[in-house]
Amino acid sequence: MIIYGNVFYKGRIVECGIEIENGVIVDVGKDKRGKNVDGIIMPAGIDVHVHFRDFKESYKETIESGSLSALYGGVCLVVDQPNTNPPIVDEEIYFRRMEIAEKSTYVDYSLNLGLVEDNVDKIDEILRKIEEKHYVPAIGEVFLKDRMSVSYETLEKAKKTVNKLITVHAEDPNEEDDVKAEVKAVERCLSIGKFHFCHISTAKALDMIYHSESTSEVTPHHLLYSKEVVKLRVNPPLKSNDVRVALVRNFHKADILASDHAPHTLEEKWEGAPGFPGVETIYPMFFYMVKRGYIRINDLVEKFVVNPAKIFGFDRYGEIEVGKYANFAVFDPHSEKPIKARDLHSKAGWTIYEGLMAIFPKEVYMRGEKVLEDGEILIDKGFGKVL
Repeated sequence: MIIYGNVFYKGRIVECGIEIENGVIVDVGKDKRGKNVDGIIMPAGIDVHVHFRDFKESYKETIESGSLSALYGGVCLVVDQPNTNPPIVDEEIYFRRMEIAEKSTYVDYSLNLGLVEDNVDKIDEILRKIEEKHYVPAIGEVFLKDRMSVSYETLEKAKKTVNKLITVHAEDPNEEDDVKAEVKAVERCLSIGKFHFCHISTAKALDMIYHSESTSEVTPHHLLYSKEVVKLRVNPPLKSNDVRVALVRNFHKADILASDHAPHTLEEKWEGAPGFPGVETIYPMFFYMVKRGYIRINDLVEKFVVNPAKIFGFDRYGEIEVGKYANFAVFDPHSEKPIKARDLHSKAGWTIYEGLMAIFPKEVYMRGEKVLEDGEILIDKGFGKVL
């Protein structure tokens, strides 16, 4: 099978063909002629930070609804987080969740293992049992405050015990100022070792990570909104506009762009539940920003495709290249439209990005198979691979 069109390949858009066998790219070249695809053929997105709820919170999101939302947004691989109800802190709960995913996910699915005070002494044993069957991208996101939190000492113990990426939600439990809390937590963690820092929201913390061996991610909501504009709660909190602007100016220092998709019902949201849905809107919003010249297309691909695959060890995922899975999102740059909650597919049913402009993919391919076309899903749930 060969598809032909305008392809983002090796850092630029070129007219060429992509030859696919058994779901994998086997050749790319201008002499490869096949089925013409209109639009820009981009590598499919990888969202390394989603909360697909399910279990006792299935009323506000499930792996099925969350992965469907991801697919409509041009995302073909997600990393789900373990702070579910019940939390994923042992092999039994991990396997239960993967069984649900195998039956219900539309996109490829992976799952982090949770770290808590009660499992730190056996975390390596739990990990070994799980990895007989599944690939665990990371331990985390590890919380330093609130629910499922661990001490710095426990984090240090886990770092010595486990030869695995650890992702950290960096907010110091003893600091009330939310800017200082992030900076202090990052500083303390960097003194322990190398980590991946989730949803960094301050330029100072981002700069510290940038000049270390650790890696970082940023979210659309921390880049686009200040606490003066959006009063709703999220962890870490939205910052003042001057802090937000500084983060935007340091966007190039972030390794990864991730949604931190965290859906709640509207009733829960008004009562103060932290988090925003966003897995369906992240790629479309940022592709629109590329069109407008706000960010470079190379930066978007690096932070939403290449680095997520590299940092989290997804060998056959990432850029469009020989040996990688044929996972594509096809965008028509002329098909921009405002985001409307009624058009989205998360169970949450609302979005803080209402009215912002976006370009949603017109087609999506997974392992060479067309799975979405003009708003119609062409596969059944369970099509996605469980890693």
